[in-house]
Amino acid sequence: MKKKTIIIGICAAVVVVAVIGCAVWLLVSASSDEDNGGGVEEITYQVPTTNLYTTEYSDENETVTEVVTEEATLSEEEQYIEQFLAEANTYTTTVETTTTAGSSVYFNVVTDGTVSDDNSLEGLTGAAKEVGEIILAAGFRYDKNQQIFYSESQSWQRNFGYSSLYDAGAALVGMYYDTMRLKFTYGGYDWMFQIWKGRYGITTGGEMGIYYRPEGSDGIGYACAEDEDEVTMSFALYKGDELHMTRGPEKHWWLTGFKLFDMIAPDELTMHATYFMDNSEMADALEQAIFDLGFIEGINYQRLGLTMTIIWN
Repeated sequence: MKKKTIIIGICAAVVVVAVIGCAVWLLVSASSDEDNGGGVEEITYQVPTTNLYTTEYSDENETVTEVVTEEATLSEEEQYIEQFLAEANTYTTTVETTTTAGSSVYFNVVTDGTVSDDNSLEGLTGAAKEVGEIILAAGFRYDKNQQIFYSESQSWQRNFGYSSLYDAGAALVGMYYDTMRLKFTYGGYDWMFQIWKGRYGITTGGEMGIYYRPEGSDGIGYACAEDEDEVTMSFALYKGDELHMTRGPEKHWWLTGFKLFDMIAPDELTMHATYFMDNSEMADALEQAIFDLGFIEGINYQRLGLTMTIIWN
């Protein structure tokens, strides 16, 4: 892992897309911001408000992990998925909010999602196709199967890191989303795993980002994770009870999905975000960061071995 200079500015990818999108949106439809009010919901480091429902590690867990990771014919991402499936019956830690305690919570852990990569914009016509061409030019790719735009691992946005200033200014460029920040220290670095869901100009979507900086650093800026520090992630985004899109599993630093002309308020969306961690020490640190959220209303969490899933209503 190498130390990078963190540039704090306005060059975040979502800002670029939003500026372009908002210009088109103003020509296509009237604004409907009354239900959201704009801005960001910051939920990091809330005081715990509910009990934890947990079970102990199974003694079989380590054995299962060793068997799976020794499978030489599987890719790294496939090994994570195999490990998750093998461990599902041997280890579980589940936390529920007070609104769902005592009920069965369904966790959608995406293990087989794929995206097309031909950028054909198939399925888009008229103004949607014209806007799509602009988004492609801004460095995104298009999945014709789900008709969503997404970011590549080696995108130019990776050079600019991330700062809470981007979130603070989101409403100014027509983005109305909620965000969750999971902060912890591991391996000599301060990490931030961030999740977003909501409206981005004329699109609706979700994001999962991985950022870090040297332990004890001051300020609000983080660098984007390098290749060797990427984490395998996936998410399922729901509009009410309807599955809106899926992404991953993919080893990434910024897993995203955005759908055009589908403007939905953040509180209408539910995010099932999953991390497939590759070692127990970092997984434990991330789990503690999740615990530190305090499990405020609308958040459910489940751990299966090295797999961590958050449901965020």
